[in-house]
Amino acid sequence: MPDGDHGASRGSALDSAVADRERGSLNSGADPEASGWVIETVISPFHCLYQDALHFHTQSQLRLQRSESEASRLARGALLLYVASAEAFVHQAAVELGRPELTKMIADPSRPLPLADSWRLLPAIVADSPVGSIDLNSPPWPQFAELLALRSSWTYPGPTSTRRAYYRSARRDGVYEPLEPRQVPAGMSITPEALLYPKTGLPRDPYALRPRHLDTARQILDAAIEALDRRLGGALTRDQRHRKEPVRVVHPPTQRG
Repeated sequence: MPDGDHGASRGSALDSAVADRERGSLNSGADPEASGWVIETVISPFHCLYQDALHFHTQSQLRLQRSESEASRLARGALLLYVASAEAFVHQAAVELGRPELTKMIADPSRPLPLADSWRLLPAIVADSPVGSIDLNSPPWPQFAELLALRSSWTYPGPTSTRRAYYRSARRDGVYEPLEPRQVPAGMSITPEALLYPKTGLPRDPYALRPRHLDTARQILDAAIEALDRRLGGALTRDQRHRKEPVRVVHPPTQRG
């Protein structure tokens, strides 16, 4: 996935619209100050949320040297936005590319499917003929499932027995940092899986989230998009369909494209 902010596509279209507006003023005598100009755009929630996630991701990296707690706070926001963009991506694709009679299987907000199921079923509602199911045991799907499980563990916390977190310091009155598997003292029955998700290394403790974990989360999401796109012959991302936010002038009427 490209790193840049593709919101520039809106800016370029807006610049063109402004140029058209200025030419129209000379030809029609319209007074922009009096009548005003209105443009219309079609937003891509995936694009918006993904770019916001990138922003918080970057800010988390920048804050890390100054404050790990601030970096972690920004990292949590970025991770939630990455997963929200994954939701927007699959629901947007279902509406725009899915067969009308099947679209609601995925994109009906009154009957939401688990996000992992939506991604798994998308090829079946887009394809003209039945397709095989996604092999959930092959990368990137086990990693994607853990990324979604991490977010779910924040919104569905479960009993206290599943929410224990551990911190370590060299001294009793020192600074405590999240315990890593290699630091577990001999004799303590703390397994690595109690601290980290095994396939991704993402921490179960939200306070332990750091920018390096966001690097992993973003790589997983990008890999999932690419894998799903391959199954659909490139239809998901063709011509940057999922990122485009076209703009047109809707007022004054003489400027409509």
